[in-house]
Amino acid sequence: MNTHRFHWITPASCLCLAVFLVSISLGWLLPAEYGNENGPIEWLQIVVLGGTALVSISALLQTGLSPARRQLFAWTSILWLLNIARELSWGRVFYPNGTGGFLRLKDIWFGPYVYPAIAVILVAALGYFFAKGLHRELVLWLKQGILPALDFVIFIAAAVTADMIEHRSGNLLGAKIELFEELGELAAYFAVLCFMINVVLNKQFRNNLPLYVFKRRGV
Repeated sequence: MNTHRFHWITPASCLCLAVFLVSISLGWLLPAEYGNENGPIEWLQIVVLGGTALVSISALLQTGLSPARRQLFAWTSILWLLNIARELSWGRVFYPNGTGGFLRLKDIWFGPYVYPAIAVILVAALGYFFAKGLHRELVLWLKQGILPALDFVIFIAAAVTADMIEHRSGNLLGAKIELFEELGELAAYFAVLCFMINVVLNKQFRNNLPLYVFKRRGV
């Protein structure tokens, strides 16, 4: 019989919830142009993702984690760094076209190399993931570790909200549709940051200390 423990309330999780709720309000207060490509919200997303990557890499220094778990958490930094590159449109944001937009990727000198480089990085990362047995460590952690459930719930809620705003909101939000979408993505990225802070830096999660807030038992 396995016991799955989910911890709902941590300082990071509460901050994550506050960011999610505040981001909804900010959509009505901020100018629509804040949600534009290469705008303030997008750069804030990059800062949050960069912080997530740093927290992930810091797992290598956490003596409270097993060597395999240090590698597992540090390995995820590749995902966050790739997301930073995606938010930067793979470098297009540094090449404005003079009309308020950006050059097409294929028109930039490094454009032809971007997707092959991403493919090489992903293949190498996945190869390392399986070669080092990190997939087994991931399964073990999901079965036996303590998980910050609120962070995950907020991530799903924010990601679904951003997707619905982008594809299913019609003209309901008018000119602010991109702003609300970017705020939803920001809340989702912040949830990932809080999740990594909890599992890497919070001693309750690192050491699998018993928690009683919520338990679900299954065979």
